[in-house]
Amino acid sequence: MQEKLSSSLEDYLETIYNFIEENKSIRAIDISHALNVSRASVTEALKKLASKNLINYGRYDVISMTEEGKKQAVSVISVSYTHLRAH
Repeated sequence: MQEKLSSSLEDYLETIYNFIEENKSIRAIDISHALNVSRASVTEALKKLASKNLINYGRYDVISMTEEGKKQAVSVISVSYTHLRAH
């Protein structure tokens, strides 16, 4: 069963997923620029997502998503899209 993520971690996961879909790779600095947050905040979020087995992350490495991470990202995007269409 998927553990509920905070809305902040959902934002990170969605950003990572979309960036990988568009560009095939993403680094922490890319996330920092995309979300307009500090590198320290990105590092903290990446560690949390990695501990939940949603991404593969190591310092100075390109970030990749696990299969579970991809599933959860698609779910987050789908819920966001449905919510936007309802309003």
